[in-house]
Parts: sequence; structure tokens; C-alpha cells
Amino acid sequence: MYYTSGNFEAFARPRKPAGVDKKSAYLVGSGLAGLAAAVFLIRDGQMAGDRIHLFEELPLAGGSLDGIEKPHLGFVTRGGREMENHFECMWDMYRSIPSLKIPGASYLDQFYWLDKDASNSSNCCLIYNRGNWVPDDGMYTLGKQSKELVNLIMKTEESLGDQTIEEFFSDAFFESNFWIYWATMFSFEKWHSVAEMRRYAMRFIHHIDGLPDFTSLKFNKYNQYDSMVKPILAYLEEHGVDIQYESKVTNIDVAFEGNKKVAKALHVTVAGEAKVINLTEDDLVFVTNGSITESTTYGSHFEVAKPTKALGGSWNLWESLAAQSDDFSRGLLQGFTG
Repeated sequence: MYYTSGNFEAFARPRKPAGVDKKSAYLVGSGLAGLAAAVFLIRDGQMAGDRIHLFEELPLAGGSLDGIEKPHLGFVTRGGREMENHFECMWDMYRSIPSLKIPGASYLDQFYWLDKDASNSSNCCLIYNRGNWVPDDGMYTLGKQSKELVNLIMKTEESLGDQTIEEFFSDAFFESNFWIYWATMFSFEKWHSVAEMRRYAMRFIHHIDGLPDFTSLKFNKYNQYDSMVKPILAYLEEHGVDIQYESKVTNIDVAFEGNKKVAKALHVTVAGEAKVINLTEDDLVFVTNGSITESTTYGSHFEVAKPTKALGGSWNLWESLAAQSDDFSRGLLQGFTG
């Protein structure tokens, strides 16, 4: 991939990489990142689909792009993506994914037409006193606390350290409408990292006027599993990609050769049975197990979801990798050569 301004690079078809016909790819996690990686390997990397293997711990793909019918609870959606114009890589991918609803159209076409015909907005965001509209809804009511936001943006991430949002901002900041908009749209709590809040502010600052009425967001017609995951699965299945469900990758043996990290073997548990997949120099390994819905529990209309300290597969794998190198403790998305 080359990095440049404009669309000169975006619309050109890459040359076929040398030796790609000898390579295989192993992807851990079938959330949006894993599914997209498989699509780009096929479309841009020109790798044969039957040489791509996805391992998913759950019985269905999608990660946080959920939509599951549970007979004892109803229809459950654990997570999802809040989408906007500048999801450059995602929109690039979906222009190559055929729509399941409209013959001859891509999923991007379908999504774009929906947004033009029925763009999202909310007439009211803040209510109180049994459904009454808060009089200053639409206003941020920050006053002089706006300087605290500017101060956050001007800080370096390193200088923020491990401060929480509550430690960084004044009490008055949390009385503002801005904080209510921010916390509810991005699922922030006061005890979250203020460095993470700075990242979000830097990423979404161009949408600040859309916070009160949600006009900054774009929505699917259906839940995100049916709308966004199924079209990608159809594309991957058509290209012969091997998707293995209820397959938990518990560890990856990594050798350290100078500045290189080389994956030597995958440890996978399939239906309770452990097996090892030995890797060669022609194998690529992508770990995309950063699901925001990992280790979630379910509530109901009558019962609050219970907290849990049990770590699911994503955290278990991360711990196993981090035990091999401090480099793996800095993020959940890693890539290896075999």
C-alpha cells in the first residue's frame, strides 16, 4: 500500500504480489477487522480464497456487529459500529461487496442510497421529568469549561499517562450537556482513560455539530449482522474462504529473529479438542481479536446483566502473546509473517 493524498492511489488496482500463490493466511477473529482483512487479501492481495483461514471462537461471525435471536431473551444486539463519512477503508471494501438485496449493486451503493433517502436525525436528544424536552437541548452548556477540552487536545498522549477522565476534568465539566452527548454516543465513563477520550476527540472533531441530533452518524436498514456481516460472508464463501466457527486460538508460538517476529505455530481448540497448526515461511498470521463485546454477559427486561471477571478468548490470547514479548502488551491488533 502506498500513502498519498487524493484518490490517485485509491482507485488503482495493485500489481499481484510476488509469491502470493504460495502463501496462506490465518486470521484470528471474524469481526469486521478479520472479515475486511480477508476481503483485502482476495481483492488487493490477489490471494486465492481457499488459502485463507478464519478462526472464530463463537458459532457466528461478526464480532461486535451483532444481531442474535435468543429465545429466552428476545433479539439481542450487544455492540455495533457508529459509522460516518470518513470510514475510508470500510467504504472502500464495501464498494467491492455485492448487495444481497439489490441486483447489480454493491453494499456501498445500497447503504448510500438508503442514507440519501432516509438520512438519520433526532429531533430531541435530552429529556427529563418523564419525557419532557430539556430546554437547552442542542446547546453544549460548557461555558469556560470549553477551555478544558482545548487543553486536552493540546496535550501529548504521553503527558496524560494513566489519568482518568474524572481526574483530568473539573466537576463542572460533567454538568454540561456536552458530556452527556459525548458519554452516551461513545459509551464513555468517568473512569475511562482520558488519553482515549483525546483520541476520540481528535478523530471525530469534524462531527461535533452532529452530537446533539445524531446527524453525524449513518445507520443500516437492519441490525449490523444482517446488514453488514452477511454480505461479506457471502463474498468470502463465494471465493472459497475457510471459516471455522467454535475454534478458539489459545496461543501463537512466536520466534524472535532480530527485529522480526515470526509465527511458528497456532494452538487452536476446536469443539473442545486441542490441535496445533504448524506454520511455514509462506504463511501470514493476523490477530484481530479486539472485540468490544468480549466477556459480555446478558441481562433481560427484568434483570440487570451481571458483571464478570472471567476473561474470554480475546484476553486469554492477548495474555499468552504478552507473556512472550512486551511488544504484544501495547495493543490487540498484531500482524505476523510465518
